[in-house]
Amino acid sequence: MRAMWRILLVAAAVGGLVCATIALQNPWVTFTVQSNIVLTLYYLWRLLGRETSATVKGAVTLYLVITGTVAFLALPLPDLGGGARHWGNLLLHCVTPVMAIVDWVAFDRSLRPGWSDPLKWLAFPLAYAVLVLVAAPALPRRMARRYLHDDVLVWTDYALAALAFVALFVAAGYALIGLHRLATRPLAN
Repeated sequence: MRAMWRILLVAAAVGGLVCATIALQNPWVTFTVQSNIVLTLYYLWRLLGRETSATVKGAVTLYLVITGTVAFLALPLPDLGGGARHWGNLLLHCVTPVMAIVDWVAFDRSLRPGWSDPLKWLAFPLAYAVLVLVAAPALPRRMARRYLHDDVLVWTDYALAALAFVALFVAAGYALIGLHRLATRPLAN
């Protein structure tokens, strides 16, 4: 059951990545695509029978939770018209985040994430924030969003957004740990 679930998860991520590659110019700079690449590599590793830690699995899950949450809050619902963009958005923003959460709760129950893990999980998003900061002038408008005004970075907007995302990542990380602990708690008789 677990192997089949993970095969489907990898297939959804790869399908979404292929659609994003077809539909978008330079999709590789988006957090959505990067988080789904991380997910794909992680679950391929697991499908090869390799072990992991709660810290690594939690990080992968958190990145997908953030991808799905931001998409839900900031992006319009995918249209029903089909096409590569539609399927890429659906798979990468909806399907893989939900499947990653289910995997977090249902499998690897012996893994015990530590209470300091959400702070460790910030490493990749902070590196991504630096990438956006350094590459912002060359990124498409949809990527840099509102932090660029006439190709000039507004530092206060960027700093406030970065702080908000740090808070979101940490809060979501602790929520994931709480969810994992609830799912692994023995049932009372």
